[in-house]
Amino acid sequence: MKFKIIVSLFLLASLSAYSQELKYKSGGRIFDSNDKKMSPTEVRELLAKQPGMLQFYNKGRSKKALGNTMLYGGMALLATDFLLAASKESEYPTMMSILGAASMILSIPVKAGYTKKIKTVVKDYNAELSNKDKDSGFNFESMSVVSNKNGVGLRLTF
Repeated sequence: MKFKIIVSLFLLASLSAYSQELKYKSGGRIFDSNDKKMSPTEVRELLAKQPGMLQFYNKGRSKKALGNTMLYGGMALLATDFLLAASKESEYPTMMSILGAASMILSIPVKAGYTKKIKTVVKDYNAELSNKDKDSGFNFESMSVVSNKNGVGLRLTF
């Protein structure tokens, strides 16, 4: 009987260790509690049980891709127009330069918006984890091995 209780406590402890808090760092990167970078696929697998958060995360990732496309596309248009004007000695600020500059300027709010979405997902996920820990009624603080003249045992602190 004692063996079954100890085994079930170990299993519960391993399940609580699996649900780790996430950390957001710049550039849309998400890290687990061990400071290991998680790929977007891993984050999507983790959020698969919460479709609302997953949808919000996917919107943030697509906003990041759109912002990057606008920024780098605008840079490419500006550079192309500059190189064409330098080689042909024609008027420099053509429509290509104006479109490139506008694209780069418009990418700023788009790129700023995706960080808010991803930060919100991380904050909500961590809040949900802390609520689950409070609702479970099972707070496993520590476990230690103790010995005395009668034998060896485990001391569990809740």
